Amino acid sequence: MVALFIIGGVLFVIGVVVTLSNVKNFKRRKRILATPTSPIIQAPGNGVVEIKGRIVPSEQGLVQTPFSGRHAVWCRVTVQELRSSGRNRYWHTLLTEVDARPFLVDDGSGQMARVAPHGANVMLDKQSVASSGTFNDAASHLEAFLQSRGLKSTSWLGLNKSMRYEEEVLAPNDSLYALGPSRREAGPPVHDGYRMVPSTQLVMSHEIGPEGELLLTNKSEEELVGKLLTGFVVGLVVTGLGALAGLAAVAVGVVEFLEL
Repeated sequence: MVALFIIGGVLFVIGVVVTLSNVKNFKRRKRILATPTSPIIQAPGNGVVEIKGRIVPSEQGLVQTPFSGRHAVWCRVTVQELRSSGRNRYWHTLLTEVDARPFLVDDGSGQMARVAPHGANVMLDKQSVASSGTFNDAASHLEAFLQSRGLKSTSWLGLNKSMRYEEEVLAPNDSLYALGPSRREAGPPVHDGYRMVPSTQLVMSHEIGPEGELLLTNKSEEELVGKLLTGFVVGLVVTGLGALAGLAAVAVGVVEFLEL
């Protein structure tokens, strides 16, 4: 009975923590489902908009990812080291860096939107680019990257550390889903069939107004809402299992007491 009660309590606490940590994702999911997709040319640009299209580099160019050497409009790199604590081994994050350039989104509507990704919540899958460890020296460009940040792939004894190098990338021609604050700014003149006339361009940035975060991903809307719901549901299920285990322990205790 005691063991069942302890297990139930642990599961309940874990479930509550997981659920609470995913509340923001659940709210994001609701916001995504409540916001219709706007063709860029028709988006009013005076509040939160949702657009979908392909990434096109802007006049500000691209960044080159430090591990794979890919060209991208947005990149987050992560370096982790395998460490030990007692009998447990875990990956400790040594460094996370983001580099980005403003870019354009083309949805085929006849006008492209400009996205300022700095400060955005970018949700991508991590890609393992390289690793180093025993009998596996870090490549020279990886070692140079680490040293430029005051890090090394070897210990003070000269032995290789177990490390992995990951990238998350938004590249030209990738699919893009964007949801967030927007406005209309003056754009390049366009020809209306008779003459050149002024135009406006949709701009999305987390710094526009009080409407909240700018969410960017290369996933489809369906994939994104599924991913955002998973953690919340898992937390609720674990919480429920913990509560059931606790109730079962109480029931066993009552039965044992009545049999005395």
